[in-house]
Amino acid sequence: MNEGDVRRAAPRIAVIAGTPQLVRGARALGVRTVLVHDAGGPVPGCADDADEVLAVDLADTGALHTALARLHAGHPLQRVLSLTESGLLPAAAVAERLGLPGNALRTVRLLQNKREMRTLLNARGLSPVRTAAPRDAAELAAFSAATGGPVILKPAAGSGSEAVFRVETPADAQDVWARFAAAGGTGPVAEEFLDGPEISVETFTYDGTHTVITMTDKDVWPSFVEAGHTVPSRLPAGVREETAALVAAFLDAVGLREGPAHTEVKITSGGPRIIESHNRIGGDKIRELVRRAYGLDLPALTVGCPLGLLAPPPAEPVASAGAAIRFLAPAPGTVRRIRVPEPERADDIVSLDVAVGDRVGPVRGSDDRAGHVLVTGTDAADAARRGAALRDRVLIETGD
Repeated sequence: MNEGDVRRAAPRIAVIAGTPQLVRGARALGVRTVLVHDAGGPVPGCADDADEVLAVDLADTGALHTALARLHAGHPLQRVLSLTESGLLPAAAVAERLGLPGNALRTVRLLQNKREMRTLLNARGLSPVRTAAPRDAAELAAFSAATGGPVILKPAAGSGSEAVFRVETPADAQDVWARFAAAGGTGPVAEEFLDGPEISVETFTYDGTHTVITMTDKDVWPSFVEAGHTVPSRLPAGVREETAALVAAFLDAVGLREGPAHTEVKITSGGPRIIESHNRIGGDKIRELVRRAYGLDLPALTVGCPLGLLAPPPAEPVASAGAAIRFLAPAPGTVRRIRVPEPERADDIVSLDVAVGDRVGPVRGSDDRAGHVLVTGTDAADAARRGAALRDRVLIETGD
């Protein structure tokens, strides 16, 4: 068998709105990839690592199905995968139409609609949270009054902490409603404010069995945008066990069958409460934190496990190190001067998203951050200390 025949005999997947690590992980495993990107955008940088590249309007499920069905008929696809927010629904919809295994379209829709997800949770008695779908500022004020405390207003389908606002009192509802609309918020969902530390739970599901890879401690600014992450979580063992059981029950309830999930949780005085979840790896370099702390490659597992090329992760992964990321948020203004310190370790990373002359605004969403530092430590506490110290040594001087 010549090299071309070997490649044609290899497993084949379609990757929708491709994550580079997913495409490259597939290639390393000998899996052929069809990279599908949105026709309205640029060709992804990972296109050179794919075997085939298609440009399709990802909002047109019919066109996407037609393009992949033609390829599937000639050389069957084993999976249609995505690890990006914009690709998850198209991937599930087309996989279902092609009759391929994977997560059901209903599951992905539930995870992308915070209102429907909360309705399901409350109906099951899992992580109950008072919620409403206000149609105007008056209904938001009424819900705030009914809860007797602060409430959160957020879009039903959103990510990156965009258009998330706290309503302190009913009197603030009119102003917050206007700010929500100005920020592009749609499908408003109001929920009672949940006090306590916020974490995320990184899981991997194989054949319907959910494994908690790690729990991630979060630092969050008042704008609800993440200021940093540390793994593994330093919460008490009992709290972690209760949270793991809740997340597993939740993933069962939504019907997740395979792949990674990133579930955000508040640890309240009444127990853990789920905020939202996504059937993908968490953003903000969480995959890299997991790799550094546990030696696990989540994108490779996403491809390799369902195809039988990699074993699923162990039931209780043990961290060999701690890892942390801290984000940079200089004062609003024009960047006048930047100074990046020499790292203490070869694997310390300082990454900037601004340059001298750029205008920096307040952090209202994830894209407003000016960069990040990423470090490894002997454990989580050491990583958190090292991350904060390196962040504080980065100078981004701004002025008017």
